[in-house]
Amino acid sequence: MRQSMLKLEVFETVSDTSETVVLDGKQAEKLRETAFEQGYAAGWQDALEYMRNEDAMRRIAAEEALQRISFTYTEAHAALQGSFLALVDAMLMQVLPEAVRLALPGCLRVELEALVALNTRLPIRMACAPEACATLEPIVASVPGLAIELVPEPSFTEAQVALTLGAQERLIDLDTLLARMREIFAQGTQRQTDKEKAHG
Repeated sequence: MRQSMLKLEVFETVSDTSETVVLDGKQAEKLRETAFEQGYAAGWQDALEYMRNEDAMRRIAAEEALQRISFTYTEAHAALQGSFLALVDAMLMQVLPEAVRLALPGCLRVELEALVALNTRLPIRMACAPEACATLEPIVASVPGLAIELVPEPSFTEAQVALTLGAQERLIDLDTLLARMREIFAQGTQRQTDKEKAHG
């Protein structure tokens, strides 16, 4: 009966059999070219990557700047629009009513001169607010050739005058004109508000 052979690991140090490689001129030149090309390619890749990163950073900065500009424009537009609407509202509620009252004599003069141009000799009945009589009497007196009866009308405001000539009547109603302007302004403001709500 044979015993199985025992296998042992060998821990011998392998001797260094490598030899120094000697390159000729062509091989050395080729090696240098290869190393240069590899280094150049690696450097180009790094440069492209850097450029891409720089481009991305510039794009992000530009987008942020545009967002800030857009936000600032929106704020400025809203503030300007609010100021304009407040100004128009103040004019309609405070300035124009007084302007309308002061404009009535001029409107009345235009109407009276138009009647003079018609060469009418019919008496004219002019109804106006009692407090407006003193203001309108000089206007009536300054238009010769018309027989005008000035009649106080308590239901009228200082911006209303009615001229009756036979069966015809002309009404100067600057209050209604002002009310219509206020109505148009309110409708425009409401449309703008609805539009802003619809667009967030």
